[in-house]
Amino acid sequence: MAVKKTAQQEIILNSFVEAQNLEKILLDKVREYGKEVMDNQTKALLKQIEIMVKNHKEDIKKAEKTMHIGSLSKKNMSQEPLDMLQDLLKNLVNIQTFYNESVVNITNPYVRQLFTQMRDDVMRFISILQIEIESLESKPSIPNNTVLNTPEMS
Repeated sequence: MAVKKTAQQEIILNSFVEAQNLEKILLDKVREYGKEVMDNQTKALLKQIEIMVKNHKEDIKKAEKTMHIGSLSKKNMSQEPLDMLQDLLKNLVNIQTFYNESVVNITNPYVRQLFTQMRDDVMRFISILQIEIESLESKPSIPNNTVLNTPEMS
């Protein structure tokens, strides 16, 4: 099994992306729950969480600009497809874990069957992505500092 050494900039970029995704999920939930809550104290708490999320999102954008994370990640173009597939794989594994846990905890046969089918669908794509990633990792890549403009004459 090939071990991929992930550059620190890739780890940071992936962490920023994951943080933004998680913060967006939280923001969406807070806004949705805020529509249903009548209690002023709970509404105020939800508003404070919304403010926190917005601050976190701004902090992440500021950090990305400060560290020039966008330009750093673009230097590694030969790895981009591999990075995207690995990111998708990580998300699919998280979803598959969610469905597995849900199937264990839910007793309703209809919902269990639905989540089992969805888990199986996700597992199929996990297998396909793992094969694709293995294929990409075994191919030699062009060094990052090599620029190919025109073919050399021999």
